[in-house]
This record gives sequence, C-alpha cells and structure tokens, in this order.
Amino acid sequence: MKYLITKRENRPADSGGYGLVSIRCVTARSSSPPLRGLVRLAVAAFLLFAAPALSTGKPGFAHSAGELAPAHPSEETAGSALTGTGSPHEEKLASAQVGMNIPSDKAADSARTVTGNPASNSCHIDTLRLWGEVRDRETGRPLSAAHVIAREAPCCSTRKQTGAVTGTDGSFALAMDAATRHILITHVGYRTKKVDAASLSDQGLFFLEPETVFSEDILITAGRLPMGYTGLYSDARTRPVEDHLSHIPGMDMVSRANFARDPVIRGQREGRITVTIDGMRMTPACVDGMDPLTAYIEPDNLQAVEISRGQDARDGAASGSGGSINFAMARPVLNTGTSATLESGYHSVSSQHLMQGGVSHGSERWAFRFSGTYRNAGDFRTGSGEKIAGSGLEKGNIYSALLVHPDDDHTLSLRYIGDFAGFIGYPRLLMDTRRADAHIAGLEYLWDRPGARIHTIRTDLYMNRVTHWMDDYGRDVTLREVMPNMFMPMYGETVTAGFAAELDASSGNRAVQLQLEAWNVEAFADMLMEHVESDVRDMYLVNLGKVSQRNALAALRYRHYLDDGWILGGRIQLEGSLSRIREESAVATYRAEYPEMTTLEPAAFGYISALQAEKMLRTGLSGGIRISHGTRLPDHLERYGYYIYQPLDGFFYIGNPELMPERSSQAEGFLTLGDERSRWSGHASVWVNRMDRYIAGRRIDDLFKRYENMGHAVLTGVELELDLRISDRWRTGGAASKIIGQHSALNEPLPMIPPLKGHGYLRMESRRVSLEGRVSWAAPQDRIASVNSLETKTPGHALFDLYLSTRLTDRVHLRSGLENIGNRHYVDHLSVNELPGKGRNIYVSLRLTY
Repeated sequence: MKYLITKRENRPADSGGYGLVSIRCVTARSSSPPLRGLVRLAVAAFLLFAAPALSTGKPGFAHSAGELAPAHPSEETAGSALTGTGSPHEEKLASAQVGMNIPSDKAADSARTVTGNPASNSCHIDTLRLWGEVRDRETGRPLSAAHVIAREAPCCSTRKQTGAVTGTDGSFALAMDAATRHILITHVGYRTKKVDAASLSDQGLFFLEPETVFSEDILITAGRLPMGYTGLYSDARTRPVEDHLSHIPGMDMVSRANFARDPVIRGQREGRITVTIDGMRMTPACVDGMDPLTAYIEPDNLQAVEISRGQDARDGAASGSGGSINFAMARPVLNTGTSATLESGYHSVSSQHLMQGGVSHGSERWAFRFSGTYRNAGDFRTGSGEKIAGSGLEKGNIYSALLVHPDDDHTLSLRYIGDFAGFIGYPRLLMDTRRADAHIAGLEYLWDRPGARIHTIRTDLYMNRVTHWMDDYGRDVTLREVMPNMFMPMYGETVTAGFAAELDASSGNRAVQLQLEAWNVEAFADMLMEHVESDVRDMYLVNLGKVSQRNALAALRYRHYLDDGWILGGRIQLEGSLSRIREESAVATYRAEYPEMTTLEPAAFGYISALQAEKMLRTGLSGGIRISHGTRLPDHLERYGYYIYQPLDGFFYIGNPELMPERSSQAEGFLTLGDERSRWSGHASVWVNRMDRYIAGRRIDDLFKRYENMGHAVLTGVELELDLRISDRWRTGGAASKIIGQHSALNEPLPMIPPLKGHGYLRMESRRVSLEGRVSWAAPQDRIASVNSLETKTPGHALFDLYLSTRLTDRVHLRSGLENIGNRHYVDHLSVNELPGKGRNIYVSLRLTY
C-alpha cells in the first residue's frame, strides 16, 4: 500500500534517455495447455542460468520460439513512444524495440488481434489482456503505483480509458476494451511512455527512465496496495523515521525512550521480522534492545520504506514469520547537475533542535550524494506537565553514495552510513546509552538486460559494524528494585557481513525471480557489576561470548498472469544456519547450565513455501488470498544470550542452544477498492497466523526466564482502510486494525499485543498551502498476559493534531504542526514500563532547496 506521494518539484533533465517497453499482449480466449505450460516453466528455469551465454542480438529485445512479426509503428507512435528529448537516436531505438511478437502456438488467435492498420484509427480489435512489470531503468527496482492506462481510438463514439496500478513488486494485469489504441505508462518522477496497442512485444517487463526529481516525500509501501493515506504528518523530514510508519494498519512501535522505537508487524517483533537497510542485514549491538535499526536511519536519507506483512515477502526480500521492512536509501541520480538542501527544525515538547543538509551532483555517467543530520533534544514533557528526567538525546548521522554508470547495461553503486550517538536517555530502563557508533557500507552491481529473458542481475557485498556502550552512572542505584546497589556498565559489538544476488527473468506471461544470500553475524557483549560499597568485590559477566552465526538462503519466486485476469504466484525459500560460541568462560557457563547437551554448535534448517492468487473482480475492485507455511530459525540471542534483561516484561533471559525452529502457518484474504486516483479507495484484510514450537521465555523464578519451545500460539487480525477524494483539493479517510493473540500452551493472551486502534483525517491541499486535521485513537487493552508474563492494562485515548505545509517559494518550504492539541496524558500499550507519551508539541521546520 503506498502511503505517501505528495507534491514534487520537477526539473528537466540535462540530457535525454530511453526506456524499453515490453508488455505481453494476447487475445482473451488464448491459453496454453497445462503440459505445454509446464514445459515452458522448465525451459524458463533453465534459461535463468543459460541465457547469458546463449542469448543473441541486443539484450532486452524480445525473442521467442515463435515467428517475429515486423513492427510497423505509425508516425504517431514513432514520435511519441518516447517522451524525452526526442533525439533521432531515441526515435530509432523506439521504432526498433516496440513491436508485436506472436508465438506460433497462438497464431490463430493473434490473427484476430489486429485486423487493421494501427495508424488508420480502426476499431476492429478483439479484447486484449496485458500483463507485465514496471521497473526503474537505472536501478532495476520494481516501481509500485505506476499507472498503466488504456485509451480508446478517437474513431469510437464514446472514447474512454481504463487502467491498472502496479503493486509493490511492479506487476500489473489489465483488461483492455476492444477499441484500445494507446497505452500510457506513468509514474511520478519518471518520463511518461505512450505505446501503440498494436505494437507490443512478447516480454512481460518494461523500464521507465527516471526524470530529474527533487522529492521531499518518502514512499511507503505495504503489501500490494497502491493507495492509502498521504499525511502531512510525515511530510517533514525533521521527524524520526518511525513517525513515518506509526499509522500504517498492522504496524505498531515499541516505545523505550524519546527516540528510536522498535517496529512491530501484526503483533510480532525482533527476531520474527526481518529489518534491512537497502537489502543489507544488520544486527543491533545492545542486548537490551536500546539500538533498534530505526536508530541508524534519518528520513532525509530515505527514499522508500518497503513493508511486507507476513512471511511471504512480495518484494523478493527474505522475510521472517512476521514480515519484513526494508529501508531503501536515496540514490544519486544521473543528469541532474548540482543541487543542495538545508533544513532546520524545532520541537517544543522536548526543546529538540535539528539540522539537516546535503549536496548532490549527477552527470551522464556518474553521480554522488552526501548529507548529514544532527539532533539535540532535552527532556520531554507529558500531557500532565510532568518532565521525564533523563529522556534527552544527542546524535549525528552522515550518508554518502556514489553511482557509476559506465554504459547502458552496467551500474555500480557504493554507499556508506555513519551514525554516531552521544547520550541517549532511557528513563524507564536500567541504563542509558552513553555512546553508540554504526558504520554501514555496501557495494552494489546491477547488470541490466544480460539476456533475452533475463532482465536484471543484481549483486550486493556489504559489511557493517555496530558498537554500543551503556551505563547507569547517572542513576541512584540504591533505590532500584532490580539489581540494587551496583553499577552495571555494559558493552556490545556486532559485525555483519554478507553477499546477496538476485536475478529477474520472464518468458511470456510468466515471471521468475531467483535469490541467493549468505551472511555472517559476529556478536559479543559483556558487563561489569560494581558494588557501591568499595569493600565488595566487583563481578564480570559475559552476555554474548564471541557468538557467530553463519547463514545461507536460496529463494525462488514465480508469477503467472492468466488471460482471464488471475495472477497466480508462489515462493519457495530454503535457509540454513550454523551457530557457534567461542569465548571460553561463556562455553564453560553453558556446559554447566546444560550438562546433558551434546553440542553447543547446532546446525538448523528452515523453509518457507507460499502460494497466492489475485483477481480483478470488476473495474476498480480486486481480491485475493495468500497462504504460506514455513519455519523461523532461532537467533543468536535466543541460543546464547546469558542474563539478558528484557525490559518489556522485567525478566532476565537465558539462551537455549537446543531450540528447534519455530513453525508458522498463515492465511490471508483481502479486497482492494480503487486506487489513488479513484474517488473511493480502500483495503480490507483478514488474516490468521498459527505458530507451533513457539519460542518464548519460560519463567524459572520471579527474576529469570529460559528460552524454550512452548506449544503453539495463534494470532488473528483484521485491517481496514477507506479514503474518499471529495474534490481535487479535499480528501478524507481513516483506518483501523485489530489483533488478538493467544498462547494456547499457557492458556493466556500473548503479551505486547496492541489494542483496537486507528486514525481519521481531513485534508485540504493547494499549490502553495496544505492543511490537515487528524485524530488518532486506541481502545483500552484488557487482554493481558498474567501467567508467564506480567502486563498492565492500559486505558484508551484519542489525540488530535493539526498540520500546515506552506511553499513560500519554489525553493523555500515551511512546515508546522500542533500535536496532541488537548495535551492529553496517555500511555501506549507497547510503551516499556508504562512510559507516557509526549504532551502538546509545536513543531516547525524550514527547508531550502538549491
């Protein structure tokens, strides 16, 4: 679901480009026998590996076993197939690449597909079915929310148009009227493509050429739904990245402090969801969860957030049983010249000051981007006026990226993120962050069109290192209930290195994606226990004793676009891991803890199998179902963490190397109404997730838990969203979600499950000024865990906000907001140790663009 596309400032590119158009086109009645389809699937799988060596001709041209009919584009097509600079080179390329490719087994039907000259305004065309995928020409990434529009010929008495919108995987299916003449493919920030309906080739993929766009928006996608709430609350890049996610149905955030909240998808978090940065895996260093990955991302560097709810990751990313989140960083853009931005922001509730600045340059063959962010905040106040002492923070972040494009088919991208935090207060935890450093680097190589049926091959090499220091020297530890009368400084370090490769191919109306990945995690954490009385001897404890976890993954994804409007798909994923613990004292501790255990270095294997089906029920309404079954491998903390304090329930956890993989079986049904251009648009989803061999901490006593496989748990939920475009300027809508979790083995609710919650809004938008009022609400949460975990009930609340966005000039943008207008005191159910929410806040930001 695309949750944010608002105004953009477009500037013409310095030089033109081109986009390869290649969409499948057949008559509505044509089909392939099942045996022939299986044979073609086998051939397509073979070509995944053989096509680079066997392909002939220019990569990207459509080739098939059938006859290739010569293209005869009309004058209008030759001139309008490309909307760039219109150079002779581009027009020649358009004429060569836009053509009809007719497989021999469909010759009979295709003879009726075009019965007249496309340039003669003839309407004698049978009903057509189009399917395909839309991708970025420079990066190869799927483009969600691209519009594919079919327009009738002018000769028809009632000229009209129909269309489809691509999902997060870039795919679409479109039933065209018999009189269709032109196909338009549009996307914000890309050059519009206009293609003659009688001049479509056999491939199921096409690329759009990026247009130079200076965007102030972050594209947020979830599932396959290309519409949704576009809120001014997330329009300001001075806000933390988690604020851009907090109002997506099915998404919640765990609040530990004034900063860096943990993402939760459909009631699941941490090891059950996969969080990546540009596809690169990261491992937090703090064993107490004080450095979630959201701490290392600043919105000013962010281009998109790609969310998959459930273990069937539709965007190709490996997914945990709960889903996945990928933070896609902003990439340099070719042919943009030099530009710069500077933004300053202020939040009154915590006296937070923020500065952001960046510079970028793009030429024909290379581009770079560099930006930095600095935050400094004091203690925040609640709605009751209470000042939460020790809740301030100070941190900085830099991001740099270099893109080299030596020729049309090869691109190298190098990016680096450095995040450096000073003091970050956690007033409701045992300690505060004293310092945290993260270094994240990756090198990406994209081979575009290596073969006739292989469209892109992408490889990534990456490495990141996170170090984290925390202590309680600023606390009065004599008053503490947990581990009183001693200071406990802790250190944590992780190094994650990996390799990933992804191949995209298609043949006719079938698309295949192959993914290979290998990564290694090295983790260490220790703590010193210093008693306040000098005559008491200090103690030393290793929490993670030089733990390593080697992982490998292979996944195959298949999609089939049928003539009657069905889109069928499946995914198979295999994964293996080998875990080790090497620090001598930690090995001795675990051998004493588990004397009967045969090995401390277990190997584990897992899988995910998923099927999905989707169909356009009528114009503007589609529905579908997804089912999946798979396993989740235990992470390094669940296997080897020792005396790990979990602030969510106040227990110390002990790992278990003998844990078995957790199983998950999921099913989801959904309906989608309209798209972002429709008067009414919305989405409804009902889902269930049963987890067997559920991994959780079992209480040993009043202070400690041990990770074990504990029977089965069931999560069920519903998500609703509805938006109404009242006029070109006015829009309103709302969303709600509800999750119920039950641990059958303990016969009690699962802990940390959000209550029924939602939001509503009313927005007015014009060229210069946009105004929005919104309400966010949550019902009381009375279903709490009380046997194995100790939760507290939370009352309901409603918050009212007002946002204003003003474009003073084309280069100066002012944003402001008044949040929690009623200064309501409230506690979110997922707040750790009942940390209150922020009181009334006035924020303002000014952004300058050059």
